[in-house]
Amino acid sequence: MRTLLDLAGQRRLLGLALLTMIAATSEGAGVVLLVPLISSLTGDMTVAGMALVLPDWPLASLLVVFVSLVALRALLEVARSLAALRLEVAVVDGLRRRAVAALLGAEWRALSAMRQSANRALLVTSVDRAGEAVHHFAAIVRTAIGLAVLGAAGIVLSPRFALGCVLAAMSALAALRWLRRDARRLGEALTRRYEAIYLRLEQTLSALRLVKSFGREAAEAEALANAFTSLRQTERRHVLGSALARAALQTGAALLLAAVVWLAVTRWGLAIPVLLAFVALAVRAVPLVEALQISAQGWAHASPAFEEASRLIADAEAAAEATAGDEAPRLRSAMVFEHVTFAHAAGRPGVTDVSLTVPAGSITALVGPSGSGKSTLADLAGGLLSPDEGWVRIDGIVLAGGRRNAWRRRVAYVQQEPVLFSGSVRDNLLWAAPRAGEAQLRRALAGAAADFVHALPGGLDCPLGEGGRALSGGERQRIALARALLRDPDLLILDEATGALDADSARAIVAAVCALAGRRTVLVIGHRGALVECADRRIDLSGGRTAAG
Repeated sequence: MRTLLDLAGQRRLLGLALLTMIAATSEGAGVVLLVPLISSLTGDMTVAGMALVLPDWPLASLLVVFVSLVALRALLEVARSLAALRLEVAVVDGLRRRAVAALLGAEWRALSAMRQSANRALLVTSVDRAGEAVHHFAAIVRTAIGLAVLGAAGIVLSPRFALGCVLAAMSALAALRWLRRDARRLGEALTRRYEAIYLRLEQTLSALRLVKSFGREAAEAEALANAFTSLRQTERRHVLGSALARAALQTGAALLLAAVVWLAVTRWGLAIPVLLAFVALAVRAVPLVEALQISAQGWAHASPAFEEASRLIADAEAAAEATAGDEAPRLRSAMVFEHVTFAHAAGRPGVTDVSLTVPAGSITALVGPSGSGKSTLADLAGGLLSPDEGWVRIDGIVLAGGRRNAWRRRVAYVQQEPVLFSGSVRDNLLWAAPRAGEAQLRRALAGAAADFVHALPGGLDCPLGEGGRALSGGERQRIALARALLRDPDLLILDEATGALDADSARAIVAAVCALAGRRTVLVIGHRGALVECADRRIDLSGGRTAAG
């Protein structure tokens, strides 16, 4: 709730409440005005039992006032609807922006431990469902204000009559609280269903080659269909609950109205103008009570998505990394690891008491089996992670706090599976260095053995498609290397950069990297191969510790 109020803004909330109050007041005044209108028509301007001074106006004036009140309320409803939409958009967009900013600003240790499929489901689906929660919250406020004003109008007409109706409405809402509890349980289940669907879709679409090779198309389609069926069943239960609430309230309201009219005529002796005004009041109030119940169920159903988004923001903000300092250290002498220990969450292997030196300008290979700690050391060297114990120093400067964040501006990273974005070759290169000129782009391509780009249709402006699918794996990797070199990094990290390439592409990458010897510090992560062989020095890792070599 606090996040909702923060994102909505005090001014927006007060403005919406004020518009709602004025619109509801105009409606209540219009209902009360029915009494003098009916009395004027019957010629009887004395209504017993009412603490109301009736305006002694001609019928035409009363009708003009009545129509004016209806028109005013209609205009106010337009303004209120727009204000409610602005409130909902502000909360949804603010929630999404805040969630994305919190994720991007969190420590890599926390991010790497998160289920990113759940985060994607939350940012796309749950945040939109949070918008439904805001819509229902605004509807609850609007309906409650409307009922309060109609209740006040009822008290003006007949306090005893109004009190009985209020107690009946409160009893009905209390009796239906089980539907609101069930709506919340269904909302929590719906969040889990969406997460499962996103995970299943991600697994299936990322493994399409494997799915077809193993003939698993039908099985995967059935699994996805079952996931969507489960989702629809959850949604149907919520719709059924809303329909049951409407049916119960409508039936109960009809019984209550019949009983009240009977009592008013046979026992209470309520004047006909007041009775008719009260009937008009009840006809308007009953849908509002129904709307209040439905909105409360809608809030209960959608609020788990809002709470889930709020929890993600809180967790990510709690793991926020220090703001980058103004000056990034420069690697001119050596990077030194001093008794560095790092342990991942959930038992994943890290490194233990590692001490080593990476001279500036060298090509250093970190070699070892899977799980030996190579990637962890690379992340420590690149400033993504901070040691649990020990220090990482750049020319004697400890990488800690904002300085570690700033150091990342001096690091470039190329992973085994190259990541290219939709757009042209130029777009992908400028992503790393937006101010780079044409000459710099050409030098980076040449340094990465990626001169083939100039022969592509459009050259640097050749569109690559989603993920660079228009290129081979080796071509994608060379463009990724060019992008890293364009950054002019002090430290270039190559994580299994040739592991998935054909021999010709691997040779081109190796030649480009070997040409960097003495001019740039390169950290190669690998098991074996020509890229490891071209390194100046080799550091063997086993079980998170350095071995002789």
